[in-house]
Amino acid sequence: MSTSQILSLLQRREELLKELSHVNGQIIRIALEYNGDQETIPGLRRGRAAKGEVVGARRKWFSRGEMLELSQKVLTKPMSQAELVRHLLAAKGYDKDLPASEQARFKSAAYQAIAAAINAKQFARGKDGTITLRKP
Repeated sequence: MSTSQILSLLQRREELLKELSHVNGQIIRIALEYNGDQETIPGLRRGRAAKGEVVGARRKWFSRGEMLELSQKVLTKPMSQAELVRHLLAAKGYDKDLPASEQARFKSAAYQAIAAAINAKQFARGKDGTITLRKP
């Protein structure tokens, strides 16, 4: 790359930075016009939700202590984590009416809950990888 090409690129960069500064100023003026209320600014989208979806809505798959209660009913014998997740899915009734994408989210939450229960010493992991309830 020659010196003249580098200088022209630097000059173009400066022009773009000035233009960007001008656009940022317009955004600030519009935001101040609306008193900083982002909900009323037209065309402003936050998050990745599509039109009509609630941004930030969080699905809570288990209430406090519910996973452990269900597991105590389901874990009559040692079983793998995958088996336990399938049983939990059926026990909650999500195996029939939940779309596949939501089932995947539930399974992920169930695996995380199992890992947390193992770390909290509520479940015991056998040498063969099976999960059992820890004896008090």
